[in-house]
Amino acid sequence: MSVIHIRDRQDMLEISFEDICKYHGGVALMAVAVGFRSLQVAFEELFGNEIPERKSISIFSGHGGPGFRDAFEYVTRAVTRGAYHVDTAYPVGQYDPFRPQSYAFVISSEAGASVEITLNDHFLPMAFYEYLKKGREETMTEADINIFKVLKQSLAEEALATPLEELFTIRRIQ
Repeated sequence: MSVIHIRDRQDMLEISFEDICKYHGGVALMAVAVGFRSLQVAFEELFGNEIPERKSISIFSGHGGPGFRDAFEYVTRAVTRGAYHVDTAYPVGQYDPFRPQSYAFVISSEAGASVEITLNDHFLPMAFYEYLKKGREETMTEADINIFKVLKQSLAEEALATPLEELFTIRRIQ
């Protein structure tokens, strides 16, 4: 099982995807999984083998959805600390053909180093965006809801199993 290690003052926490799912629920599992994995790659890039301190991390998200927000909040408490900002117009990772929504995240340390993590464009199928659009327009049937739930679960499992370098494009900013 894959975990993230993070320090919270004197405590060293070990957080799994399953832990975040208990906090989030089951609405946006793909986003929870991608958010979890983006933190893994960002921490590796920014801190190497050192375990980061929660209070030292800030996050800029190009996506305003609850799955990403909850993954970032549960691990870093960035939302609670006021260190979490969203701008869906961020120009990188704009794959949704129906609305501005970026699948890119900039994770920064208080030391000034930042890394941009972008979900690779081939990961989400067009059907994913079409179901999102139907949901916003409130035109989903019960069958659509069930199919979309299975799709999100499948994408979450794929995100957790895909090697980080195949899932994301990683760009060091500072």
